[in-house]
Amino acid sequence: METSVLTSKGQLLIPKRLRTKYGIKSGIKVIFEETERGVVIRPMNEDYFNSFMGILKPDGNLKGEIKQYKKEEKQMEERKMKPLSKPNKKAK
Repeated sequence: METSVLTSKGQLLIPKRLRTKYGIKSGIKVIFEETERGVVIRPMNEDYFNSFMGILKPDGNLKGEIKQYKKEEKQMEERKMKPLSKPNKKAK
């Protein structure tokens, strides 16, 4: 087990052995993933992105789904812009 100390700027030094083993090189982004047991730090390298392969359905209609999402988003924004209550019309 290896340890590191958090600096006053919130920085951690990842031990060299672990950087080498997991391919964490200078300039590589890492992801901090919360789990029930604590925080897992993983490199966002090619293996990370390959782990997402196959999660989208090949027969899906992404363009249609995006259009539907945008439509629903617009409707939600329009509802926010409407006054909360309509003014009462005075009887003449």
